[in-house]
Amino acid sequence: MKQSISISGSWILHVVFRLFRKVPNTIKAIGIASFLLNTSTLMVYSVFGVYLHKNLGIKLENIGFLDGAVEGFSFMIKILSGLLSDILMNRKAFIVIGAFFLFIAKPLEAIASSYWSLFSAKMLERFGNGIQATPRDAIVGDIAPANLKGSCFGIRHAMAAFGSVVGAIIASKILFGDSNSDFQFVFWMAAIPSSIAVIVILFFVKDKSRETVFKKERGNRMRISWRDVKNFDSRYWTTMLIASLYMISRVTESIVILHIIKKLNLPSNYAPICMMYYQIANSVIALSAGIISDKLRNRDNIIMSGIVVFFISDVLFILGSNVCVMMIAMVFLGGYVGIQQSIFQAKIVDVIPHELKGTGLGIFYLICATSLLIGGKLAGYISDIYSTTAAFKVSLGFAVVSLVVMLIIKFFEREKLRKSTARS
Repeated sequence: MKQSISISGSWILHVVFRLFRKVPNTIKAIGIASFLLNTSTLMVYSVFGVYLHKNLGIKLENIGFLDGAVEGFSFMIKILSGLLSDILMNRKAFIVIGAFFLFIAKPLEAIASSYWSLFSAKMLERFGNGIQATPRDAIVGDIAPANLKGSCFGIRHAMAAFGSVVGAIIASKILFGDSNSDFQFVFWMAAIPSSIAVIVILFFVKDKSRETVFKKERGNRMRISWRDVKNFDSRYWTTMLIASLYMISRVTESIVILHIIKKLNLPSNYAPICMMYYQIANSVIALSAGIISDKLRNRDNIIMSGIVVFFISDVLFILGSNVCVMMIAMVFLGGYVGIQQSIFQAKIVDVIPHELKGTGLGIFYLICATSLLIGGKLAGYISDIYSTTAAFKVSLGFAVVSLVVMLIIKFFEREKLRKSTARS
């Protein structure tokens, strides 16, 4: 048994290494920077909800609102940065600025001591994340080989998720070694990897090939008209509908971790361990889903499989009564997020014009922002009034609706294709 596991692991590493060699160097650099930034972010985020609730006495509704509000703000910044990077034809500048703000936010989180000061520090951090995310993904879409788009997005996301695993492990080690749970020390240490990420982006991320393509395709046009956006493929807008349902259905990670800790009566230092399982699955599944979608050229079926995985995670969170079941639920939740984040982005760049990738991804992030804010507030409200288990039951209902809507969309798309084929 051990030998078969070892052989399987070696085969997976061999496949990943071969794929990694085919990826452009700029995407590798972006992946490394994403790894470092997520290590920094998850050192804070994996314990943030527990810190707010147990140390500062913040209600779950307010924690859910904070999660939804700061993520929503981040997504709104993403549409602005995507639009500006298309107009100014400079993606790297936005990535550098965003990474710098992500670095600056960590010391501010360490010295903050109240809900609103932490809220402000988190807003600054998510501003940094938002301003760099869309141009970063647009660069990946710009330079990824046509037959490796899903794989390139998957690698970028997998490296980011692996950084999240490392961040959760570091936070866990610090807290397990400190009987007083010194959260501020964790926040201070989180500034180190984000500072290295700024250096990696400055010296190793190149944006020259994108400028050449833009000048050839757009003739240096320095504006984007509303007509460009209105003429996006209908497949783009149906993808936006599914993405919005996905985001509303999600219970925020802070509430998920609090649900596990409160339901099983676990100590606070288990929070990073929960995130570690979540991010390991996120990393592995994001890369696998990207590779499979490139091979099959059918991203919709993988998105639907993600909804099924999400459904299973909700059921396990509702019924789970021990650590083992809850960690399995975290693995399924991480797998769902890995599918969602890598495949949606690849599907979007498949169906929008090259010169409008930043704008198209930005609109995607704006829709996600609104949906996350609604979902975060709803989950927090239900958790406070009823229970966190009730929040998962509502999430389960949204998962079913998402799957039904996607099946209906697929049915009408097949009918449309059948009729057009019959006419020709």
